[in-house]
Amino acid sequence: MAQQADGSRQTPSSTPSVSGPASPSAPPPRPGISLSTPPPIAAVVKPPAPARVSRSLWVASFVAGIAVVATGFLGRDSHVERLKGVIGGMVPDGDANAVEGATAVVFLGSLTMLALVVAMEAILLAVLFKRRLWARWALAPLVLLHAVVTVITADFVVAPGADGTLTTALLAVQFILAAAGLILLFLPATTTWLLSERVT
Repeated sequence: MAQQADGSRQTPSSTPSVSGPASPSAPPPRPGISLSTPPPIAAVVKPPAPARVSRSLWVASFVAGIAVVATGFLGRDSHVERLKGVIGGMVPDGDANAVEGATAVVFLGSLTMLALVVAMEAILLAVLFKRRLWARWALAPLVLLHAVVTVITADFVVAPGADGTLTTALLAVQFILAAAGLILLFLPATTTWLLSERVT
């Protein structure tokens, strides 16, 4: 303890120094505990080779079917005139307007049925490649309907002789490709792929 000149003693100051060490800051709050876990990310399972070949055959069938519809519609004038003679021969006493109306219904109806079948097959094929097994079973009867529509279209849209060679070939090709694509969808490798669970 220091002694001043007059003999009194100086008491040390208890005030802390301004330049002393600062108190430590409080730690950041801890994040809360989440009771929910994020859903697992589904892994994309690559289709087997038969399924990929089947898809290519189906796409080629769609292209051929659309080509039949397009060429038939573009050449509708010659087809309608030919069908008028056919329907007029079946109903010789029929009214001209009725024959013309029946001809338009038969011709455009054949093309419309083929276009609808192709569209339904395309939709079901897209659903099937999302690994929906029921779409494969829905395609089977649709291919049978496709065969019936192909025969009807060949009767009313294909011109006789050499003029109808291209349309006949396209009709045959589009149905054969669709049937082959359906068969590949029933192979064991494709079935296993459709039935297998997605890897997470």
